[in-house]
Amino acid sequence: MKSMKKMVLAGLVLLASVMVLVGCKMEAEGPQGPRVKVPEMVSVTGGTIVGTDYTDNYPGVFIENRTVILSDFYMGKYEVTQEEYASVMAGQKVTVDGQEYQLESDPSYCTADNEEYTLFPGDEQGKRPVEGVTWYDAVWYCNALSAKVGLSPAYNIKVTKVEKQDGKTGYSISEATVILNKDANGYRLPTEAEWEYAARGGNPDAEAWDFTFSGADTADGKSYTESKNAGLDAVGWYWYNTETGTTGTTGETTPSSGGQGYGTHQVGKKEANSLGIYDMSGNVWEWCYDWYGTINSGTEPTGASSGSYRVRRGGSWSNYADCASVSNRGNYYPSSRNYFLGFRVVRASSK
Repeated sequence: MKSMKKMVLAGLVLLASVMVLVGCKMEAEGPQGPRVKVPEMVSVTGGTIVGTDYTDNYPGVFIENRTVILSDFYMGKYEVTQEEYASVMAGQKVTVDGQEYQLESDPSYCTADNEEYTLFPGDEQGKRPVEGVTWYDAVWYCNALSAKVGLSPAYNIKVTKVEKQDGKTGYSISEATVILNKDANGYRLPTEAEWEYAARGGNPDAEAWDFTFSGADTADGKSYTESKNAGLDAVGWYWYNTETGTTGTTGETTPSSGGQGYGTHQVGKKEANSLGIYDMSGNVWEWCYDWYGTINSGTEPTGASSGSYRVRRGGSWSNYADCASVSNRGNYYPSSRNYFLGFRVVRASSK
């Protein structure tokens, strides 16, 4: 009997251990207290990419006469969701000119109480991607998440200006000095090179590398420049399928404000790319770290040294198909926020 009790007890301990390990995939207890929802990550093996002349897609990062070397890294399996963002940003405060401000933990336009950007049937509100974040809000989130789970923050941030968000109780960061700490092991925004490398599937020798979209090629007879492209239906939400999930063959299948499909969709509802990463084409644009400008060759390039705009990639539910190309480069003022712009995170795998 004693032997049997010991076996049962051991089994319960093992089961509890397994439950804790499983829970750590999505939640973690950090040194600063409350449990936070941690983004699920996918391992991406780096490499040396020798660019070629792409004639059937936008130039992008990996163009002819450019060699880029990337280390291994982890990338968010999904775009950061509203519930993940809120779990980290609740209680986050900044001080500007001696005045303390509460940062907004629910900055999104596509919320349950916003009748314009409706919830798609079957979707969960908290699993819609967070949007309405400035580039500065996104890097602050990265640092806050790192601190909560015991990693070294990737950025040194000095906030110099905040703005009140309309209809919200908190503030958004609209101006700051941000310096990247390349030796940190914490969460950060992907560089543009990392973003496109992962969107293409992480293997220049694979067929998927040359797909128009992340995980899917263009529809037969369609150019990468066309606004309506059913090839995107498998992997992404965009203007001509956001209402139903499928590009219409006749007429204009586009939503109207307040109607079905007018807004973001729950992450992960379409197919993943070859790395198992979702929504890199469509749903929401994603902030990257780089200033928008000339792309550098070399090891771990981080873009132009300065500029007016930060890079955004991937297109969104409110854009045409060509914006969702793995090679299409977009940009936006880092102080801007909108209903179609969110982000996903990365972190180094060797630190």
